[in-house]
Amino acid sequence: MQPQDAQMMGQVAPAGAMGQQVIIVQNKSGGPKVFGIIAIILGGLGLIQGVMGVGEWDGALWIFMGLMSLASSGLFVWAGVLLMQYQKKGVWVGFGSVGLNVVSGLVLTLAVADAVGGVDSDAGGFFASLGLALVGIQAVCCSAVVALPLLMNGADLE
Repeated sequence: MQPQDAQMMGQVAPAGAMGQQVIIVQNKSGGPKVFGIIAIILGGLGLIQGVMGVGEWDGALWIFMGLMSLASSGLFVWAGVLLMQYQKKGVWVGFGSVGLNVVSGLVLTLAVADAVGGVDSDAGGFFASLGLALVGIQAVCCSAVVALPLLMNGADLE
């Protein structure tokens, strides 16, 4: 890691005593570091789960799902590292990871709904609705983890 350059942020206050300017210095927010750590933990758990499931991949759908899961989790870890380094790019990498996860979740949901729908159309519709709801909830929560540092104080990110 490279040492970070010292930065002064803030504003110049009106002239103080004896005509001197007073500089008010603001420290960087700890939010990006906290959410970066959360993203690293969640992505790391996803990587562990994905690696442990490699032996169970049977068929093209499961291979696709496993590879997408590993790629998404790896990107989420990288996004967390970038957020810890106060880089705005981490937010966009995190959104890319969430996008990959949404695509794989939609493919799995539609495949399961199609398979179950062949037996019972009501059950297929139920599984499709449930899967879409779960994919949506996961996308919102993971997007919040990477977007909150930008929304809280975007000036801290480079």
